[in-house]
Amino acid sequence: MKSKLPSWPEGQKIDPMVSDPEIAFTDFADHADYHPSLTDKILKLSQSQKHIDTSRKQRGFCGTKILDIAGWNIPEAQLINDRAVEFFKRTLNVDEAVIDDSWGNIYHNKDYCLPHSHLRAKAGVVYFLDPGDLDPDDPVSGRVYKADPRVKHCNAHEPGHMTRLLVPIMTPGTMVIFPGHVVHGVNPYYGKKPRITLSWNINATRQEGSAKSTFLKGSKN
Repeated sequence: MKSKLPSWPEGQKIDPMVSDPEIAFTDFADHADYHPSLTDKILKLSQSQKHIDTSRKQRGFCGTKILDIAGWNIPEAQLINDRAVEFFKRTLNVDEAVIDDSWGNIYHNKDYCLPHSHLRAKAGVVYFLDPGDLDPDDPVSGRVYKADPRVKHCNAHEPGHMTRLLVPIMTPGTMVIFPGHVVHGVNPYYGKKPRITLSWNINATRQEGSAKSTFLKGSKN
């Protein structure tokens, strides 16, 4: 980074959804100062079996998963980790936050993420690092979506029935928080450039045991 950046910029705005205030967004205007180093680091880590989750090899299991953001050992990773924690505390109006699990996802051509929710998490936080190659002929390619009848946006036509997706617009520097139980996924991505996101499972108190990634068998993405 060019200089030390604050964990939470002064005046940083949080925008809850009107229909679903437990889902909220914030956009970091200073992202250009730390994205290059973060991108370079996650791509380098993806070349090492030591840092990736090798248990999920199928294409629909959310691309290549790079574990433990705080353990990437660069200030940019610690900064975005701290911002995810602060986002959780400010949105849920709590004084404490404990990360149960964290990871980065690299999507390559034809990767996607099956619908799922996050176990052991009061809330999930996702940060958009690089959208990859946008397709003007397929505007939902590679887009994250919520598909859950408990989300009011999704059941707007009839309570209890999921009749439309919540497909938020996320650009580099956007961070979103949502309840861990909300079902979500990522549409198939078609592009040559990697699409990169970062994710956290966060609680107000520490959970017993440890997070294990066994997708579709008591897993998290």
